[in-house]
Amino acid sequence: MAASKTATASRQGQPWTPLARIVVATDGDRESFGALRIAAALAERPGTSVTVVAVVTPFPHNLSTVVRPDQPVAIDERGRRSMQERVARRVRALPGGEHWTVQSVVGWPPDAINDVARRWDATLIILGIGRHRRLDRLFGSETAIAVIRHARIPVLAVAPNTRELPRRVLAAMDFTQASVSAAELALKLMARDGTLTLAHASSFTGRDHALGGLVDLYRTGAETKLDTARRRLQRGSRSKIETVLLEGEAGKALLRHASDEGCDLISLGGHEQGLMDRILLGSVRTRVVRAAKCSVLIAPPRPID
Repeated sequence: MAASKTATASRQGQPWTPLARIVVATDGDRESFGALRIAAALAERPGTSVTVVAVVTPFPHNLSTVVRPDQPVAIDERGRRSMQERVARRVRALPGGEHWTVQSVVGWPPDAINDVARRWDATLIILGIGRHRRLDRLFGSETAIAVIRHARIPVLAVAPNTRELPRRVLAAMDFTQASVSAAELALKLMARDGTLTLAHASSFTGRDHALGGLVDLYRTGAETKLDTARRRLQRGSRSKIETVLLEGEAGKALLRHASDEGCDLISLGGHEQGLMDRILLGSVRTRVVRAAKCSVLIAPPRPID
């Protein structure tokens, strides 16, 4: 009942806070351990509540039960209960996990996760970043990307080995509201002693940078916009905020810089819900989510309060 009242109040126009109502998607395996640890760290902050959702794919896609003679509905229900127990044990082992809500559902993971987030009026989805094998892409098991494609709230895809809040964050800036929102949220997610680097990638790599030329003017304008964004973010934070202008294709440049600097989170702006953007997710975001060795945050173009 309390959760229902909170959701209703949020829909009626009370302030939206990005870390207030967190949905964590997990099936209890190692891929999601990092997501659970990050959720536990964020849940220590006042006013944060967490719901954990575990999704069991329906029969016959659950191959471990296909050899049993039971009816599909019975198989699904047994799998759901088993998943519920396994995930609940894992959650109870986390600091503060006894206060979380754990639920399990039968369905397709991306649809089920987004559905729970919508019904609970969540403000952030956290899940494992998923596997990066070629077969996983061919058969559509990249749950993180599928969730991001249709989510209307920020999604944090966490690397499995993550143990603490990020300390070195690379925020991709294309100067849209979405990229600004992503940087603002990354700053809120970051450890207090962390460093946020605002990065813009210029495609004018290897070209003449003559003073006063087109490339020089572009770079000067980009650096000015980066500094403006830095000063805006710095007004509301005591964390260290830097800027960097990268060269080359945006996805590759971001991944290279994140690797070289040991970043543990990359943030990017989300989509506008246009048809092609929903289908493709955007080449830069797709490349980063699929190839990143660190966690990735995708935030929609919504101002962060």
